[in-house]
Amino acid sequence: MERRFQHVFLMGPMGAGKSTVAQYLRREMGYVRYSLATPVEAVLDIAAPWLRDASKAVRRPYLQRTGRFLRGFKPNPLLLAAEEVLKHTVSPIVIDDGRTLEEAVWADQHGFLVIVLTASELVRRRRILERDGELPDTRTHEDETEQQWQYARGLVIDTSDLTEDEMCQMVRVAIESHRMERCKREERTTNGN
Repeated sequence: MERRFQHVFLMGPMGAGKSTVAQYLRREMGYVRYSLATPVEAVLDIAAPWLRDASKAVRRPYLQRTGRFLRGFKPNPLLLAAEEVLKHTVSPIVIDDGRTLEEAVWADQHGFLVIVLTASELVRRRRILERDGELPDTRTHEDETEQQWQYARGLVIDTSDLTEDEMCQMVRVAIESHRMERCKREERTTNGN
């Protein structure tokens, strides 16, 4: 059986562990980490260069607004940029900032394993505070792109009671399991079953 890699698309609220898992996949499993926000950040840096060195909490509302604007174009330029990365990357890719249903559907159609990480609000607030040193404005959480993960179809992992290592291991097991299932399906198709 041919050994194949599995692209991963992570969604979920801020502080659920998406970046932690993506860093683990990059470091331990050779994944290339790509952010759908890369084009958003590039546009924001051109439009508002004075925000370039601002904290995450300050930049986030501007990134959300810019992201909403870019997602309004059809076809979605964020997904077009991701498709270019897919065409030119020979390693598995992890996207750790899925925001919308459109992006989750796109990821599924392009062979990504869609994983929705969740955690209780208390745990997420603690993690954000530890990571960023401050909490974002409450309006940040109300943005539509911070809510759509709740409606995405994918494997849901609640990280509330998990250590970083446990969370990463659960995702690793999910990747291996999904890859094996896909290989079995392909083998059955090849054998005419």
